[in-house]
Amino acid sequence: MTAEQLRAAAIALFGERGWMSRLAEALGVDRSTVSRWFGGLPVPGPAAAAVGAMLELHELKSQIASLIGAPPPAA
Repeated sequence: MTAEQLRAAAIALFGERGWMSRLAEALGVDRSTVSRWFGGLPVPGPAAAAVGAMLELHELKSQIASLIGAPPPAA
């Protein structure tokens, strides 16, 4: 997962504001760790897999909400 893919996933999951802190909290890492990934350090495989799983779950919740006529989950 590239830094740009991580950014796009985090914004989809957590919204435009505060996504970096919320991503760090969801992954159980410090915000500075997430910041370093955007500074050039590679995103570790387990972190990338966790973000991918969170994004897939978010998309599934949105699909289910649309099927039952409920509002989509908040970002």
